[in-house]
Amino acid sequence: MKKFLAFLLAMLMVLSLAACGDSGSGDSNKGSEGAEPASDPKAKDPNDDGVIRVWVGEESAEFYQKICDQYVADHPDFGYTIVVKGMDTGSVAGTISQDPQAAADIYTVAHDNIGKLASTMCAKPFTDQALIDQVLADNPDSFKTVIYSTYEGESYLYGVPYISQALFLYYNKDLVTEEQAKTFEGLKEAAAAANCKAITVTGDDGFNMSFALLARKVSDHSTTVKLFEGAEPVSGGSKGVSNCQGDDTIAIVRWLQDYAADPNGFKWASSDGWEADFRNKGVVSVIGGAWHYNSAKASVGEANLGIALIPTFKLTDAAVEGLSGVKAGDEFRGGTFADCKCFMINLNSVPSKYEEEQELVMYLSSKEVQNASYLEVMNVPAYLGAADFIKQCYEEGKVTESEYSLAAMQVGMAEWGIPQPFLTGTLNTYYYSKNGPAVFRAMIDKTAYPTTGDQILTETESLDGIRKGLYLIEYLWMHGVAPKEFPATLPTVA
Repeated sequence: MKKFLAFLLAMLMVLSLAACGDSGSGDSNKGSEGAEPASDPKAKDPNDDGVIRVWVGEESAEFYQKICDQYVADHPDFGYTIVVKGMDTGSVAGTISQDPQAAADIYTVAHDNIGKLASTMCAKPFTDQALIDQVLADNPDSFKTVIYSTYEGESYLYGVPYISQALFLYYNKDLVTEEQAKTFEGLKEAAAAANCKAITVTGDDGFNMSFALLARKVSDHSTTVKLFEGAEPVSGGSKGVSNCQGDDTIAIVRWLQDYAADPNGFKWASSDGWEADFRNKGVVSVIGGAWHYNSAKASVGEANLGIALIPTFKLTDAAVEGLSGVKAGDEFRGGTFADCKCFMINLNSVPSKYEEEQELVMYLSSKEVQNASYLEVMNVPAYLGAADFIKQCYEEGKVTESEYSLAAMQVGMAEWGIPQPFLTGTLNTYYYSKNGPAVFRAMIDKTAYPTTGDQILTETESLDGIRKGLYLIEYLWMHGVAPKEFPATLPTVA
């Protein structure tokens, strides 16, 4: 690690010039041979303006600016002013990739962007051992597997978790009882009484539809779905193994097809948006994330807003017909990607800031600040044991019931989810941007795919059609293109 740090500091600007464009700093970053050591670290680099810029989520900017201002006041030897800006963290990775020189020194992204940003040389690894020790001690194993990336054959820490997130259920307590909210069958019962649909989602992309794709058997939390299992965290490395053709997945698709066809079952969000559906009682519930909380609360009012785990459902006779790996009555809970938002350091940040940047990230990702962030802006902490703190806050009256449920249900859903395993930009693109989600929607709607042009999937209703659809999705995950034709006998690995 020390060898890499020395190499990084010596070659940092060369790498950034080659990979992310000329930073305009040239050889001035190297200092003068034999020069007297400067007491001010900023004096080592004339391009160091004495400011560390930090990007966080828009909802958190005011809180983190206050925290950073206090840190500077408490540490007069820190030597930098800190400027925090709120950003749409869902689009930050794209912004950085397009113009890394204009990006903040420290930025926030969802962990599934780490591989892409590291491989395009737009991120520095963390090398401070105290920070690394804190990350390894504080975070669950599921996060530890996705915050590293590979540089020249060696694995380095690139992302520091500080917020966790997962999908869960919002429901209208005026229409749904707490007991009904526990199952999809109960939601349908409530919807029938209200003459509307039971549930919707906020989008039909691969993230939101993870509630069905990643559903797990209640008895043992099992699923046959595999997403890039064993993939290598380096651009061009092995994509690992994916599976989307198990009997449990087929049965879940069949179950959701029938649930969507039911007049009181599942619906896609209307053209007016899920908020309108929820507000106008077109649905009694919606699967969403913490970032939908304010909209959900505005739609039905805080007093009527219920929050629960994604419900369970039981496979029907029709769902398991012709399948040997599942049976009628098998109970599943909707799944989720259980992710973390991370701090990363921009490779284009001048080297003289590097030590202080890591010091700042260590503080901002500490349990102390994560807890304060939960109390002030409802960011769910990422560290192990956060559930105890969240419960304590509720018992002491520091948060409302819905605010407590918002965090507790995310922590609870983490037991039923996996972090997005997209260790490189290629895997992320293949999963989200190569029409896999469109194929999945066509299957739920029992329509052909594609609906125009060359039809390689003429129907998605029969057992054979569903198998082909799932094979097509798996093929897209692994190859990024659709197969030219379906083999006579579908292989178990696409």
